[in-house]
Amino acid sequence: MELAGILADLARNMIRNEFRNIDTRQTRVVLIEAGKRILSSFPEDLSDYAARALERRGVELRFGAPVTDCTEEGVQLGDDFLPCRTLIWAAGVAASPAAKWLGVKGDRAGRVPVQSDLTVAGRPEIFVIGDTAAVLQENGDPVPGIAPAAKQQGSHVARLIRARLSGQATTEPFRYRHQGDLATIGKRAGVVKIGMLRLKGALAWWIWGIAHIFFLIGTRSRAAVAWNWLWTYLRGQNSSRLIAHPKPGDEPAID
Repeated sequence: MELAGILADLARNMIRNEFRNIDTRQTRVVLIEAGKRILSSFPEDLSDYAARALERRGVELRFGAPVTDCTEEGVQLGDDFLPCRTLIWAAGVAASPAAKWLGVKGDRAGRVPVQSDLTVAGRPEIFVIGDTAAVLQENGDPVPGIAPAAKQQGSHVARLIRARLSGQATTEPFRYRHQGDLATIGKRAGVVKIGMLRLKGALAWWIWGIAHIFFLIGTRSRAAVAWNWLWTYLRGQNSSRLIAHPKPGDEPAID
């Protein structure tokens, strides 16, 4: 969802005057969601706002039909075929092959099921965390595969290892503390849900940016990213460019 929004902003606003042979405003961005709505972890009103914000940017939304095949010509959506030249797959990640290394059965994504203290069953000397671990909360819901969850797991494992090295036999269970949900839809549009607080629009977009800067490691990194983002925002241009030259004999692809 975030990627679709920024691609539409880039094509229709940020780079539209930088090409002589093509009109980037004719770019067609299609977001495919197998479910009934985007941002299913957010309240429905925020999800609806995000959908409207994408449509205002020219993004086409396709709901209710999963992608069943991808080819060089396009993607198959149930009985429909969508021709396209550029396909970006953003439907999750596969875990590392740690389950095979350990000789245990992973879940559908290949993640290793772990005990409440993040150790492998029968192997208390092995901890598994992050995207490689299938961790359940006390209510039975899976811990989301996001960076804050992985950081909390890392801190938990560090405490257990420190306790073991000091001679304390502990199996303290891991408890995930959800800090909220944030998403950006493009420039000056976002949604935020932190506890009972719900925000949308430009204010949510600023909070999203500040939160991402805050969680960076090191003051220098925070200062550099904050300055780069502010400079890009004020100038309305991106400093990064990718110029790809075709191979000899190949025709340049112009859509």
